[in-house]
Amino acid sequence: MARRKKATTKLCAMTGMTFPTTEFYANKTSSDGLHAYSKKADNFRRRLQATGATVGTTELRTMFNNLFQTAV
Repeated sequence: MARRKKATTKLCAMTGMTFPTTEFYANKTSSDGLHAYSKKADNFRRRLQATGATVGTTELRTMFNNLFQTAV
């Protein structure tokens, strides 16, 4: 059986942006061994939840993309 080539990039489920696999936390339960959200997006989500904000994935995607566009 041939070996599968490991992916070097992955699509973040929250932002819809592609990041290198080094930008994802490890997750043994997922099929590729990586968390669905990038480190930046996951940290952003956790900070919002720590403030008591109740924000859905769609709103987080919009907020993260707006922040990314203004930072560039």
